[in-house]
Amino acid sequence: MNAEIRTIPDMLVDTYGNQSELARRLHINRETISKYIHDKEAKHHAIVNGVFMTSRGDSGKNRWGKR
Repeated sequence: MNAEIRTIPDMLVDTYGNQSELARRLHINRETISKYIHDKEAKHHAIVNGVFMTSRGDSGKNRWGKR
């Protein structure tokens, strides 16, 4: 089984830059598209086989920096 891994900037090429259309295809909010539009290296998100996935930014820490 092969996994297809893409990013939002990569998929925007398919929709000719139309963020609303990409949001519809991924079943996510357009604001989420805007949030990850500059993450070309997939450090904070990835689209795996058409499913949008994000990474945890806090690495499991609570708001005071403790686990």
